[in-house]
Amino acid sequence: MAICVYCRHPFKSQSAVSRHQGQSLECREKRDERYTSLWKERQRLRRERELEADHPQRHTTVEDIPDEDHAPVYPKARYRQDFPAEKHAAQSFGESPTWFEKIRSERIRDEQVLTGDQVYGPFEDEEEWELAKWLIKNVGHNQAENFLKLPIIRNRVHPTYHNKDRLLQNVDSLPKGVDWKCELVELTGDIKNLNGEAMKETVEFWHRDPLDCIRELIGNPFFRNLIRYAPEHHFLDKNGTTRVINEMWTADWWWDLQNLLPDGATIAPIILSSDKTKLSQFRGDKSAWPVYLTIGNIAKDVRREASSHATVLVGYLPVAKLDCFTDKSRPAAKYRLFHYCMRTMLASVAQAGRTGMKMTCADRQDRSVWPIVAAYVADYPEQCLVACCMENRCPMCQVPPDRRGDHDTHPARHKGESLSLIREQDNPTNGVFDAASESRFKDLGLRPVYPPFWADLPHSNVFEWFTPDLLHQLHKGVFKDHVVKWCTSIVGEDELDARFRAMSNITGLRHFAHGISTVSQWTGHEHKEMEKVFLGLLIGRADAQVIRAVRAVLDFINLAALHSHTTETLTLLRQSLDDFHTYKHIFIELGARTQSHFNIPKLHAIEHYALMILKFGSADGFNTESPERLHIDYAKDAYRASNHKDYTAQMVTWLRRQEAVDRFARYLTWCRDGSPSTLRPAGGLDVASERTRDGTGQDEDTIEVCPLVDSPEIALQVSTAMYKFPERHRKTSLKGVTAATIMEEHHAPQFLASLTAYLRSQGSDSDSSFTPQPFDGFDLYARLATRLPLIDATGPRALKNVVRASPPVPAQGRQPAKAAHLDFALVRTGEPNEKTRGTPLQGLRVAHIRAIFTLPHHYPTRSSHPLAYVEWMTPFHRVDPDSGQYVLMPSTRQQKPYGEVITVDRIVRNCHLWPAFGRAVDRRWTTDNVSD
Repeated sequence: MAICVYCRHPFKSQSAVSRHQGQSLECREKRDERYTSLWKERQRLRRERELEADHPQRHTTVEDIPDEDHAPVYPKARYRQDFPAEKHAAQSFGESPTWFEKIRSERIRDEQVLTGDQVYGPFEDEEEWELAKWLIKNVGHNQAENFLKLPIIRNRVHPTYHNKDRLLQNVDSLPKGVDWKCELVELTGDIKNLNGEAMKETVEFWHRDPLDCIRELIGNPFFRNLIRYAPEHHFLDKNGTTRVINEMWTADWWWDLQNLLPDGATIAPIILSSDKTKLSQFRGDKSAWPVYLTIGNIAKDVRREASSHATVLVGYLPVAKLDCFTDKSRPAAKYRLFHYCMRTMLASVAQAGRTGMKMTCADRQDRSVWPIVAAYVADYPEQCLVACCMENRCPMCQVPPDRRGDHDTHPARHKGESLSLIREQDNPTNGVFDAASESRFKDLGLRPVYPPFWADLPHSNVFEWFTPDLLHQLHKGVFKDHVVKWCTSIVGEDELDARFRAMSNITGLRHFAHGISTVSQWTGHEHKEMEKVFLGLLIGRADAQVIRAVRAVLDFINLAALHSHTTETLTLLRQSLDDFHTYKHIFIELGARTQSHFNIPKLHAIEHYALMILKFGSADGFNTESPERLHIDYAKDAYRASNHKDYTAQMVTWLRRQEAVDRFARYLTWCRDGSPSTLRPAGGLDVASERTRDGTGQDEDTIEVCPLVDSPEIALQVSTAMYKFPERHRKTSLKGVTAATIMEEHHAPQFLASLTAYLRSQGSDSDSSFTPQPFDGFDLYARLATRLPLIDATGPRALKNVVRASPPVPAQGRQPAKAAHLDFALVRTGEPNEKTRGTPLQGLRVAHIRAIFTLPHHYPTRSSHPLAYVEWMTPFHRVDPDSGQYVLMPSTRQQKPYGEVITVDRIVRNCHLWPAFGRAVDRRWTTDNVSD
């Protein structure tokens, strides 16, 4: 017998109590309050333990913390300015149950809640539901039929669904989402048949109401703690001089539009994306053209995750052959078909954007939601299709086609003027084209597609929709298609490949063992890996201006990819673009670029990046990599599940069932656990529960802000490090390794001398006579794993960092021999260095980690941490003026490597050093020996 501690009702078991607390609103709220209180207490105790440094195996303290008068190394927003209260942004007009609560009220009776029963819809129990979910998500129809007919399944498992049809009936009875509808679009071409009649073609347009999709997204209780309803401004300082821009609600577009809408309005910024994709791989020409939708109210980290289902499919645009049109008129017919379908699909959004629509939000509050199209994520050809402009023009500004390579500012396109010109060309007054209008139409490079789908969308400017496209414009475009091509011409293909092959390697960095010239197909991930080492390949071979130009491009790429910006990083972004245009002509002078101009569309597109980030938030929230990932789930997998005949209708049915299973799974999780919480609320900011205002007048340079709760200085954030070793040695080859072997295989000639010095510094006078011997055995560790601090600008991924010190492995059977992997690392020191003061490198120095070990038991000295033998590099003093990189060399003492034994808690993270290749790389160098 178990009892609920909140309502004191008895239940049959503790699991029944848990189900009851997940289903009873009153008990669930009390439980969530208790869990929140316990979590805060746990966090407080953890911070206290970290400050006391009582646990040497898990946490260690930094020896040198930057002085308080220095700015934080990694700035984090500490102050928030709310939208003016008199506008009542995101005002609530009442309270209603969410659709999860409606599902529960429809399917679960009060007596079932009291008895602790869990209702799994048409399924008998949790196990049967889990089996059904697995079959729907992983197994095709025919395989599911065969599986359910297996004797072991029928006789032992005996589910209530005994065949595929019964399984699908159960899935179809689950709560449904937004319905799909198919519209037949008849097109009349300009080719006539044998009877002299215009030929026609009918295509299917599958779509669903985007307004209902928005209602489902903004009201999903699963996103309750991941949604914002009103704009905010974030700052580093109380005076509001340094902005922080990351999420969409911290940027300018939302703030400015909120001022234009009626008081109490809640904006739902719509982010659309579309991209045509091939479905058949080896034969046929089957294609799909999905259109996706999400809203800027949801945190961008959540929007990017396909598994979160925060981005939904709203339609399949028809991919028509249009054989009833001539070759000359077919492109215009495709443009008109695209805009007709988009206008049809977004009709409900256009109406709701003028008047607002009552919606129940994830926090159970009723609000007047105004869905406004804010952004359109697409590649360059599709941007031009949306903007109704030629592909040799910019879809955002009025730059002439022969001046796209100039680093100049051009006026933005005007929606009203463009609409007027397109209307005039489509239906000229009195059937006569106005000469001035026709000339202006041609100057702007417009297409006569009227009406475009964006003509009636309120509060939307199509020429501001096109957010930065990091994948196609930067990684694949400016870098791979142009900079790499130019530099290959300058350095030479063979020489560049040799440098790639000889490049040093660390964990987490791709090594191009065969160079890059033989690779025929690249992914975005490979482009990013190449960018990490590309500048180092040019040093010593390319002209200084080439290095400066490439450095400017790479700086721009890295800055544009930041997850959180400040006004200072945006200034650096603009400066890096200025630097590239200063040195770009070297590529023409050296013959790397054969044309005498830089009229490259993607190079011009990055001119708008700083403004678009300030307007809509960081670029990672609008990357085209997300739609390409969604193609797998919503197009390619759906097509494979069909019989490839009349496949769109089958794809829709398959998707509807997949969504029903996902929706019901989230509902059950919500019933059990409630809304998912996060230690880092949306935008990486902790929202203050109270405002700290003194109510008095403020200085002219001060704005009304409130501090963000639990936002410590970054110095405290990096003051702890976490490292981990295996509890026991799994490889006997790492146990009892003699000092002589370490000195030989790890290239550590000063190991014994450094260990002796360490023991002298740690031991008492009575132990000063103890001397390590070459035959002493040490237990080694092959690697050290550290936990990096979470930095808003770089995001929460790849926080695990590995430093290797593994010995060589001899050949065994078919496995070839492996060289030792001895990484470089950043190590804490107490040395002052004015070059790095106030920078992320303050208090750090590079060392070559030769061995990680523990002392033998018979040694008189004990260490609370494992030890590492390192050989120091020279301090950060000399900077290469062209690449901007520090130049380091092995540090020596008395013409010998400067070695030292340290505790591993001083190791911060691994560090990648570029070899000094010189004019021509030594062909004997490999990735295994280049570090020595």
